[in-house]
Amino acid sequence: MSKQAAQQRHAPGPFERYTNLNRHSIVLAQEAARTHKHDFIGTEHLLLGLLGEPRGLAYGMLIAKTGSEQRVRDAVAEAMPPVGEKALRGHIAFRPESEEAIEEARRASVDLGHDRVGTEHALLGLIRTEDSPAARILRSLGFTPDELRATVEAEVAERSAAGDLY
Repeated sequence: MSKQAAQQRHAPGPFERYTNLNRHSIVLAQEAARTHKHDFIGTEHLLLGLLGEPRGLAYGMLIAKTGSEQRVRDAVAEAMPPVGEKALRGHIAFRPESEEAIEEARRASVDLGHDRVGTEHALLGLIRTEDSPAARILRSLGFTPDELRATVEAEVAERSAAGDLY
């Protein structure tokens, strides 16, 4: 086996450092895409996935800022593409902006000095992917990247101090 092949075999997967809650939000995003009969997982689906995981920090931050889960769901529904013709089976691919948001979530975790990627980092990844549907939805709900980062830092510090982090 070549050195390159060995490195590729042991290269971390895109979700290796994701918390279980964040991995579950990705599964929920795929289910949202399937429910809407879309042949892709867009950032709007990723946002719905975060809403489907009420134990995650992202859910709490979304609700604290907007006042209700329904307000976020309504904003996503407005931005959602029309329902497709038929539901797909098997793998549904991520759109390029979703892949970018996933990478931005990992970067956000590293930037904050965290060793795992939680739902809060996924939320940061979504808003950092500036031209994506989810970033537009978040901005329309009053979120800004700087404020969101500060909120993540404060929430993680608070939970860490209380010994309540994951």
